[in-house]
Amino acid sequence: MTKIIRTRILETNRGGNGGGGSGGDSTFNGARPITRNPNELPGLNTGALTVGEFLEAVFFPAVAPTCTIAPDYATREVGGSPNFILTWEAVKHTNAITGINVAGNEIAVLTGESQNGTQLVNLASGTGTFSITATDGTLTGTASCTIKFLPKVFWGTTTKDGSGSPILDTDIRALVGQQLRSDRLIDPLINFGGGSKRLIFAFPTAFGNPAFNINGLVNTAFTKVRSASNFTNAQGATVVMDVWVSDNIYNSPLDTVTIN
Repeated sequence: MTKIIRTRILETNRGGNGGGGSGGDSTFNGARPITRNPNELPGLNTGALTVGEFLEAVFFPAVAPTCTIAPDYATREVGGSPNFILTWEAVKHTNAITGINVAGNEIAVLTGESQNGTQLVNLASGTGTFSITATDGTLTGTASCTIKFLPKVFWGTTTKDGSGSPILDTDIRALVGQQLRSDRLIDPLINFGGGSKRLIFAFPTAFGNPAFNINGLVNTAFTKVRSASNFTNAQGATVVMDVWVSDNIYNSPLDTVTIN
């Protein structure tokens, strides 16, 4: 026997009294006006005028648009290009989208359906947060992303001691180990050094003095050969840096070197 579905919330009554009695068509009449003010019900403020609207609002509330936004580069080296491209999307769920704003720029809404695109923004230094907002006129969805300019830390090996043979900016920029960082705490270095060379590290002075740990033991045999010195990075920007060189020459690679 075919099951008859009778709870068509937004369907009007097709004859009969629609009141759930024994006579006539018992199809649910969602168009009946509400006899009690629904806004008087504790915790509810649906604005509904009919039974169908009330049930829709309570059991199937409208869903706000959702948004995503992402930059082409989340981090760049200090002094890098200030131009960034944001890729964004606004997704319609219940009601048509009526407004989109990306990083302070109003976007022309084409159809009210889901929409995506790109937006050029500028950030010269530091950290910037850029947002997208999409609205259907009542409900709003938002998302944001962060872009940062960071300095690099450097590590590697050298034949120079930093005293009789000074460490130059070109020596630092040529080091194999380089990473954009907001601190000096790089991951432990495995099988690092050797080749009858010294260890060398360069950190922004603002990151503080490091503590070195070699093969699980604290090692203080390092000399700061450049202190609060102006370093020109690959972008042509000046970063105040400290440079540390090991007092010892290592013939074989070290199991682990950790910076604290």
